[in-house]
Amino acid sequence: MKLVDFCYQKRGIKDWGQVFNSPRPISLETFTTGTVRINRRGTLNPEHPRALKLEEEDLEVPILSYRVHHHRGDYLLDTGLDASYHQDPQGGLTGSEVDVFHQSKGENIACYLKARKLSLNGVFFSHLHADHAAGQRELSNTIPYMVAKGEYDHYHPEIHGDFLEGLEVLHEIDFSRADDIPPLGPSVDLLGDGSLWAISTPGHTRGHLSFLLNGYEGPVFLAMDAAFIYENLEMEVAPSDYTWDVEMAQESLEKIISFLEEYPRVRVLVGHEV
Repeated sequence: MKLVDFCYQKRGIKDWGQVFNSPRPISLETFTTGTVRINRRGTLNPEHPRALKLEEEDLEVPILSYRVHHHRGDYLLDTGLDASYHQDPQGGLTGSEVDVFHQSKGENIACYLKARKLSLNGVFFSHLHADHAAGQRELSNTIPYMVAKGEYDHYHPEIHGDFLEGLEVLHEIDFSRADDIPPLGPSVDLLGDGSLWAISTPGHTRGHLSFLLNGYEGPVFLAMDAAFIYENLEMEVAPSDYTWDVEMAQESLEKIISFLEEYPRVRVLVGHEV
């Protein structure tokens, strides 16, 4: 696979109010492509001082993908799961470290796209864990797929699956020259008109991304797995399970919380709760 730079233009934006003063015609639709069982101890880092009394509790949470509709076409933020998980909770993968998911018939990402007669212009991955990338197996290899620079370096097919097999090109977003917009930090205008932004929120994975939609109905921040559930935001405690760097994940979460406090009109969505 060839890794190529995702081309974007630095906007010179100094604060998010500047962005929100110019909303764009863009909309969001949520697809549930299955569910996964996670434990509350780990969903919230049990070593954090605010979470020391957490008890073991299994939570069944949705696996989500988002359709973004823009005048240039339709995009996905993550692909969720493909149809293989309806028959096999491991999606055809083997090994002790492979994740197990549940999927009802018709929940796979291609089914949603077919029902809406959608043709995709591209996919932006928040990161490459199975529950966010497996659906790529039933999508076209000819559309562009984008990740943060460095994310693919930590992609392990033996654990995460063969979800990118067949792709000849993967576009990488280099945040080293991005607009640094406080309090979130490095942020990239993905479509060039201020409608959809990628924000570098490393920790869960090295190249983890969150997204910001700047539409007429008000801004929406998609934390993705920087916050698994809303309780991460309420307790101000980041996840530790499946997390590459727990300390960095906490720093990213705290930036998100500061942003939401500064801009209370922003609606927030988390990675595994609707």
